[in-house]
Amino acid sequence: MKAEEMSPRYLTLGPEGAIAQIELTREIAALLSRLPDDPALYFNLDEPHVMIPLYQLVNARARERGIINAHRHMLSAAKGKQKRSPLTVRPLGDELWLVVDGNSTLLNARHSKWQAIPCCIE
Repeated sequence: MKAEEMSPRYLTLGPEGAIAQIELTREIAALLSRLPDDPALYFNLDEPHVMIPLYQLVNARARERGIINAHRHMLSAAKGKQKRSPLTVRPLGDELWLVVDGNSTLLNARHSKWQAIPCCIE
Protein backbone atom coordinates (compact mmCIF):
# COMPACT_ATOMS: atom_id res chain seq x y z
CA MET A 1 0.00 0.00 0.00
CA LYS A 2 1.34 3.44 -0.90
CA ALA A 3 2.02 5.91 1.89
CA GLU A 4 -0.66 8.32 0.59
CA GLU A 5 -3.25 5.50 0.76
CA MET A 6 -2.70 4.84 4.45
CA SER A 7 -5.30 6.02 6.91
CA PRO A 8 -4.48 9.00 9.08
CA ARG A 9 -3.66 8.51 12.73
CA TYR A 10 -6.52 9.20 15.11
CA LEU A 11 -7.27 9.56 18.79
CA THR A 12 -8.77 6.68 20.74
CA LEU A 13 -9.46 5.94 24.38
CA GLY A 14 -6.91 3.48 25.73
CA PRO A 15 -7.62 0.65 28.20
CA GLU A 16 -6.68 2.76 31.24
CA GLY A 17 -8.71 5.73 30.00
CA ALA A 18 -5.74 7.59 28.56
CA ILE A 19 -6.02 9.04 25.08
CA ALA A 20 -3.72 7.34 22.56
CA GLN A 21 -3.05 7.82 18.87
CA ILE A 22 -3.42 4.83 16.52
CA GLU A 23 -4.02 4.05 12.85
CA LEU A 24 -6.36 1.70 10.98
CA THR A 25 -4.61 -1.50 9.99
CA ARG A 26 -3.55 -1.75 6.36
CA GLU A 27 -5.82 -4.77 5.92
CA ILE A 28 -8.93 -2.83 7.02
CA ALA A 29 -7.95 0.32 5.13
CA ALA A 30 -7.56 -1.74 1.94
CA LEU A 31 -11.20 -2.90 2.24
CA LEU A 32 -12.61 0.64 2.46
CA SER A 33 -13.31 2.88 -0.50
CA ARG A 34 -13.15 6.65 -0.12
CA LEU A 35 -16.54 8.17 0.72
CA PRO A 36 -17.28 11.71 -0.53
CA ASP A 37 -17.20 14.31 2.26
CA ASP A 38 -20.93 15.06 2.07
CA PRO A 39 -22.63 14.11 5.36
CA ALA A 40 -26.09 14.70 3.82
CA LEU A 41 -25.53 11.51 1.79
CA TYR A 42 -25.21 9.36 4.90
CA PHE A 43 -26.97 11.10 7.80
CA ASN A 44 -30.46 12.25 8.67
CA LEU A 45 -29.67 15.93 9.12
CA ASP A 46 -33.26 16.82 10.06
CA GLU A 47 -32.35 15.88 13.63
CA PRO A 48 -30.72 18.56 15.82
CA HIS A 49 -26.95 18.23 15.50
CA VAL A 50 -23.65 20.08 15.47
CA MET A 51 -20.80 19.59 13.02
CA ILE A 52 -17.66 18.63 14.94
CA PRO A 53 -14.23 18.53 13.28
CA LEU A 54 -12.82 15.00 13.21
CA TYR A 55 -9.62 16.06 14.98
CA GLN A 56 -11.73 16.84 18.09
CA LEU A 57 -13.32 13.38 18.23
CA VAL A 58 -11.94 10.50 20.25
CA ASN A 59 -12.97 6.95 19.33
CA ALA A 60 -14.11 4.81 22.25
CA ARG A 61 -13.31 1.64 20.30
CA ALA A 62 -12.46 0.23 16.88
CA ARG A 63 -13.92 -3.12 15.87
CA GLU A 64 -12.85 -4.47 12.48
CA ARG A 65 -16.21 -6.05 11.72
CA GLY A 66 -18.03 -2.86 12.76
CA ILE A 67 -15.86 -0.70 10.49
CA ILE A 68 -16.61 -2.89 7.47
CA ASN A 69 -20.34 -3.04 8.28
CA ALA A 70 -20.49 0.74 8.74
CA HIS A 71 -18.83 1.17 5.34
CA ARG A 72 -21.44 -1.02 3.70
CA HIS A 73 -24.28 0.93 5.39
CA MET A 74 -22.76 4.26 4.37
CA LEU A 75 -22.51 3.16 0.74
CA SER A 76 -26.14 2.05 0.90
CA ALA A 77 -27.26 5.36 2.45
CA ALA A 78 -25.46 7.27 -0.31
CA LYS A 79 -27.63 5.38 -2.81
CA GLY A 80 -30.82 6.53 -1.06
CA LYS A 81 -31.29 3.77 1.50
CA GLN A 82 -31.84 4.44 5.21
CA LYS A 83 -29.60 7.19 6.57
CA ARG A 84 -28.22 6.98 10.08
CA SER A 85 -28.66 9.43 12.93
CA PRO A 86 -25.74 11.73 13.73
CA LEU A 87 -23.03 10.30 15.98
CA THR A 88 -23.60 10.56 19.73
CA VAL A 89 -20.78 12.24 21.66
CA ARG A 90 -20.07 13.48 25.16
CA PRO A 91 -17.50 16.08 26.26
CA LEU A 92 -14.06 14.92 27.37
CA GLY A 93 -12.62 18.38 28.04
CA ASP A 94 -9.92 20.32 26.19
CA GLU A 95 -12.30 20.66 23.21
CA LEU A 96 -12.34 16.88 22.73
CA TRP A 97 -15.45 14.70 22.41
CA LEU A 98 -15.78 10.98 23.13
CA VAL A 99 -17.83 9.08 20.56
CA VAL A 100 -20.48 7.08 22.41
CA ASP A 101 -22.30 5.81 19.30
CA GLY A 102 -20.92 5.79 15.77
CA ASN A 103 -17.28 4.80 16.29
CA SER A 104 -17.12 2.67 13.13
CA THR A 105 -18.86 5.35 11.08
CA LEU A 106 -16.34 7.88 12.35
CA LEU A 107 -13.45 5.63 11.33
CA ASN A 108 -14.85 5.47 7.80
CA ALA A 109 -15.04 9.28 7.75
CA ARG A 110 -11.46 9.48 9.03
CA HIS A 111 -10.27 7.07 6.36
CA SER A 112 -12.02 9.21 3.73
CA LYS A 113 -10.38 12.36 5.14
CA TRP A 114 -13.57 14.20 6.01
CA GLN A 115 -13.26 17.51 7.81
CA ALA A 116 -16.29 17.31 10.17
CA ILE A 117 -19.20 14.99 10.97
CA PRO A 118 -22.70 15.57 12.40
CA CYS A 119 -23.02 14.80 16.11
CA CYS A 120 -25.62 14.92 18.88
CA ILE A 121 -24.29 15.83 22.30
CA GLU A 122 -25.30 13.43 25.08
